Amino acid sequence: MDAAEFDRLVTRTRDPRLIPGIYNYCDGRCPRCPFTERCLTYLDNQELQAAGGDDRSMADTVGDSLQRTLEMLAEVARREGVDLNTLAEEAKESAADVDLERHRQDPLAVRAREYGHLAWRIGRAIAPIAAARDDGPLVDAVGTIEWFSSMISAKLYRAICGQAEGWEGPDEVQTDFNGSAKIALVGIGESRRAWAVLMEAGRATANGVPAQAVRVLDELDAAVRDRFPRAMAFVRPGFDEPDVVAGTQAMP
Repeated sequence: MDAAEFDRLVTRTRDPRLIPGIYNYCDGRCPRCPFTERCLTYLDNQELQAAGGDDRSMADTVGDSLQRTLEMLAEVARREGVDLNTLAEEAKESAADVDLERHRQDPLAVRAREYGHLAWRIGRAIAPIAAARDDGPLVDAVGTIEWFSSMISAKLYRAICGQAEGWEGPDEVQTDFNGSAKIALVGIGESRRAWAVLMEAGRATANGVPAQAVRVLDELDAAVRDRFPRAMAFVRPGFDEPDVVAGTQAMP
């Protein structure tokens, strides 16, 4: 990345229309999001995808985005005279003090992974049936179940690590662990509604799997709210700001 490209990208980040940090606590479903034109990550990925051509996969685009981020960090470090190798060593030493496996075996994290495995398997099994029936609501519900099957556990794991390691004040609301827990709760709610579609007359699957999944989600929801009682008070950039929502709706 040359200096001109770096300066161009930095200038874009200062666009007043963009919502800072909105991409940190979203559900990642860009086609459904009203804020795409105000999201730096979305615009960046669109630019990379366009530059790469139609034959580029989403994985390629994500890889390019990560590479560009690393190049920007390197340029910032060069301009500020920061030794990235020293920072990397310090980060490595700090990470060694975090017992990630202990957090991974936290009962809440384990339960979330168990749900994720169940949801993914069932979603994969039902997807072709939904497509064959040409049932729009069912297809959408299955897509929702699959989408959140891994996201819920990933966000909860992040919340568990952040809270346990005390990276932020335990009494603060605007913490990453509260934000991560909130998006997990959003995913739980969306998933419960999707399973309810499967339980409607003519769409139910055998062995009461949807009902079983909803019970697990109910238990997860209660456990998350108990562990992170201030999660729902966390204000997600854009999504939970009425003035920003109104501004977006008014944009041409």
